[in-house]
Amino acid sequence: MTDAPSPPTFGAVILAGGKSSRMGQPKAWLPWRGKPLLTHIVDVVASVCNHPIVVVGVPGMEFPPLHPSAVRVDDPTEFEQGGPLVGLFTGLGVLAAHQTDIAYLGACDNLFLTPDYLRLLLDSLVAEPGLAGILPVDAPASGESTDRHYPHPLASAVRVAAAHAAAREVLAKGGSRPLFMFDRIGARWLDTSGLPDAKVVRTCNTPQEYEEALAFDAAHGLPGAGA
Repeated sequence: MTDAPSPPTFGAVILAGGKSSRMGQPKAWLPWRGKPLLTHIVDVVASVCNHPIVVVGVPGMEFPPLHPSAVRVDDPTEFEQGGPLVGLFTGLGVLAAHQTDIAYLGACDNLFLTPDYLRLLLDSLVAEPGLAGILPVDAPASGESTDRHYPHPLASAVRVAAAHAAAREVLAKGGSRPLFMFDRIGARWLDTSGLPDAKVVRTCNTPQEYEEALAFDAAHGLPGAGA
């Protein structure tokens, strides 16, 4: 009688090292549903993941209090021009060292992230062992070219080993776009129009977008909106 295979382990990489130049203040500290935004995001992810949640910042950046499963790391200085792909590579490296199987890749400003969306991504990868990643994509709007799609790499899920290796290859060749990593692993596109609520993949970059999100919460009676 052989032992049953161990269940897959789930972790996450959350990018929080952006300059927040368009927002005008650090997004990690924005009040959201009674907590600093980054605290809220990590708590949502921790409700689903059973392995570390790697929060990637930059040296000297101060974070609010985070869930015990969160691991803080900073972007390495040798990739100063690498953009978000460097953060993903760094975080995936930490998860690879922890032998994490599958990771959610997100950002500190995924305001409307839900546990159900995370489970959808993670369960889809578990159900298809040969699939290395899932990339949510907005279909082109009416009248646009059918070749024009809008991907959301910071609302995706990947197999850690494959994605970490692909990110390393892209960076070694001077690439900087996360999409190159997804291309290398053969990620499957997820049409966001089929999601129960497409807001789960959205990020918040401007004061106007933040105020609109607060107004949405208030209009729907969500507790602690903006507190």
